[in-house]
Amino acid sequence: MIDYNMQLEELFARWIERSEQNNEPREEGYGRIIFTKDGLMEKNDVGINISEAWQKAQRRILFLVKDQPSEWCDDSRLWLRDIAGETDQNRHNKENNRVLKSRFLHNIADMFWGLWNATPNNLCTSEQLRTSFEQVKECFNRHPFAYVECKKQGGSTSISDLTLLQYLNKYGDLLREEIELLAPNIIVCTNPHIYNFVQNMYGNEFEQIKDHNSIRIDLRNKKIILCSFHPSAWNVNVYEGVMDHFRAYLLSDHPKFL
Repeated sequence: MIDYNMQLEELFARWIERSEQNNEPREEGYGRIIFTKDGLMEKNDVGINISEAWQKAQRRILFLVKDQPSEWCDDSRLWLRDIAGETDQNRHNKENNRVLKSRFLHNIADMFWGLWNATPNNLCTSEQLRTSFEQVKECFNRHPFAYVECKKQGGSTSISDLTLLQYLNKYGDLLREEIELLAPNIIVCTNPHIYNFVQNMYGNEFEQIKDHNSIRIDLRNKKIILCSFHPSAWNVNVYEGVMDHFRAYLLSDHPKFL
């Protein structure tokens, strides 16, 4: 069985080495290159082997976000999992993450629940979502999904499109390698430039659905690529921003592979 998160460590070592060569920002007081590790989100239930669950999952869902708004090194794979010896504050933060107090993670959990469960006979509507908080929380804390930052060096609470594109130009080959190692079959891109990057990865030969420009169907590689609002966005329906297009795929005449 592949240990996906362990295999990512070798990639991250090369990514950090290149970041050092490019003089990326360092942690104040420590000198380390600011770098966020990511991949498969570990669960707090020690009985869940996340790599095995991912390998067996019919839907392997990857969320591609922009960057981590932090000036410190982090490992987002551990945001849901308690670690021996960590501070009480870290444990408190992780408990809040698991019960979806963070709007950012709550939006990801909602999208994950819909994409994991929706079928032509059960479309996981917004009405269903409103009465399914406990099921959403359980799905988020038990089933496998991947979470990947496109820009590994942290920054402020926002990132310009120019900065994102510059980073993708410098490290896009490594990001592509990470995505290919994880081998998702549903990729949620939380920015139009990320959406374009992923389409270019797979050759831009896609099936499209009329009036649904935020979904691409890659029959050759058996992948669904979606463009989402960012999970931190205000005044938009992040859930429907993905599910409206995914439902159109489920109800379409396009060949199904999920």
